[in-house]
Amino acid sequence: MALVVAGRIAPLDGAAPDKIAKGRVYVDDDGTVERVVFAGAGEPAPAGYTGAGVTVIDVGEALVLPGLIDLHNHIGFNALPLWVEPRQKDPFAHHDSWTRAASYQGCISWPAKALVQAEPEALLAYVQLRALVGGTTAIQGWPAANREHLAVVRNVDSETAGGAGRNLIYTSALTKKPLELAKMAQAQKKGAGFIYHCAEGQPGSLAAREFDDAARAGCLGPTFIGVHCTAVAAADWQRWKKTEAGALAWSPFSNLWLYGKTTDITAARKQGVRVCLGSDWGPSGTKNVLGELKVAKLVSDAEGLGLHDRELVAMLTENPGDALARAWSKPIGRLVPGAFADMTILRAPSGGGATAAWAAVVAATERDVALVIVGGQARYGDEALMRAAGARSSPLTVAGKKRSFAIPDPDKPAAAWSWKEITRRLEAVRKDPKSALERADGKRRAYAGRMDAPEAPLELVLDMPMGAQPLGANILDHADEIAIPKLPTLVHDAAFLKAVRGRGFHGGLLDGLGRYYS
Repeated sequence: MALVVAGRIAPLDGAAPDKIAKGRVYVDDDGTVERVVFAGAGEPAPAGYTGAGVTVIDVGEALVLPGLIDLHNHIGFNALPLWVEPRQKDPFAHHDSWTRAASYQGCISWPAKALVQAEPEALLAYVQLRALVGGTTAIQGWPAANREHLAVVRNVDSETAGGAGRNLIYTSALTKKPLELAKMAQAQKKGAGFIYHCAEGQPGSLAAREFDDAARAGCLGPTFIGVHCTAVAAADWQRWKKTEAGALAWSPFSNLWLYGKTTDITAARKQGVRVCLGSDWGPSGTKNVLGELKVAKLVSDAEGLGLHDRELVAMLTENPGDALARAWSKPIGRLVPGAFADMTILRAPSGGGATAAWAAVVAATERDVALVIVGGQARYGDEALMRAAGARSSPLTVAGKKRSFAIPDPDKPAAAWSWKEITRRLEAVRKDPKSALERADGKRRAYAGRMDAPEAPLELVLDMPMGAQPLGANILDHADEIAIPKLPTLVHDAAFLKAVRGRGFHGGLLDGLGRYYS
């Protein structure tokens, strides 16, 4: 069904980067933007967008942006709260330091593995809803799966746009050897994208070798997306030639939380590297990219980076969109003809022009997210707007406001899954991990078909190390030792802000989030 979204449109189309005006976005049946038409332009609606069979959503003075892109995450862990190692007195050295911490396995690996094995569908619903609540329409960092599963938020890792059914993005959260990097470089020369966790740690630490290895292998090209790169020295950014610069996925909250410092953004930008934002994961990150946007603002102000609000907004829209489009050959992060019809609609004051609008986006919280559309389908938002979209949805209260969300029930695909049922399933695992794991194990044993078939029990594989003392082949052998924390809320609430203060290695900088969420 064709869709029309009417409101204050900020297309970020490149031709007029600051243009914000009343207009309409026309979306075809395939979930692609057909055209953006501004009021008073004298341009008629495209053929087929009038009469019956066309859904019109009028969001009034709300701001219609390209969908927000989270370019770095590990969503399988996003049902867990912020974590610190009690014995750690100094910032960690690099990514292999905190995975060996004494509490890492018990606080992160075991609970995450229990949730993902016992209730994979409910876990994916919970973490996707957490992303939607923050206006996210596309996210990187999904668990590997034995079969296709429902992704209501765009899956950056396996999107096949323009690839004739082929995945055009390679990802790795683990360090690759030089020969493996050389193979990635060859794939990049053929147009593939490569998202690589690279040089995560203190400057001068052994993690810096990962950037050096990537450079030597020839990976630092236009389709390379480096995640973190905190250990890269200012001079080493010059190895990324300006004519070939790709993108950086910047997660300042996680960097400050674990290492007490973050990436040299100024050096990266001098080389023309597109800086993008990623909220990272529950144990050391923000809850969504709107939260990470504020951390980027705090860091810019504290370190004198001079990032304007418009530049910060680009880190969630055009910058990651253009980086991904190089591999996908389909626009994203901009509302232009042929682009993915992903949109984030925010309640924002209409006065003050573009400058005020960008400031409002940076300051926006979960309360300001009015509607989230992915591929032309309304997935989350105000109840009235979800009804206007004709979405089959379930009610939910977020930050004191009544909303609804559209995630199909895996047992009854024609029905919307309820928040009560999603959390009931996850709470059952939390309260009795052993029984939940035994039920899931029995279900898998009873199935005799192909594991990649649509009806096969869903199995997910997490994308982070399991810790210094790996769990045995069967988690049931240790089920009695698993303690799963209480499910965190979906928003940056008082409990989250309290957990930030006096913990981690940010030196109080992250306490500044409170002024946005109080």
